[in-house]
Amino acid sequence: MFNLNNKIFSAVQNSESGEVSNQTRFHYFQQDKMIWAEYQGGEILKGFLIGKWISDCQIEFSYQHLNQRLENRLGRCVTTFSVDNGKLVGREHWQWLDTLETGQSQIIEINSEEIL
Repeated sequence: MFNLNNKIFSAVQNSESGEVSNQTRFHYFQQDKMIWAEYQGGEILKGFLIGKWISDCQIEFSYQHLNQRLENRLGRCVTTFSVDNGKLVGREHWQWLDTLETGQSQIIEINSEEIL
């Protein structure tokens, strides 16, 4: 199980029906197997997610955010983590709960110099 506590991620790829972008920042926290995060940026005004580790490299969570059109969006996701060039990379399979559309995205760990 990877340690996600206090890690910051940026989206590097997303399906067309997704709303996160490379401007979106996710700030993760972890306590034992429980994980949660706040996210915002780009199309996302403010978002939250909460979930748990389901294996040594996978988390599942639900997410909710308010977008720039003030729409409240809700979904679920399974993310598989690996390490690439010393950084955590998450490959995500997600589904909106209102439209039932599915998609894939990828997030990568960033350090404080990359946040600006």
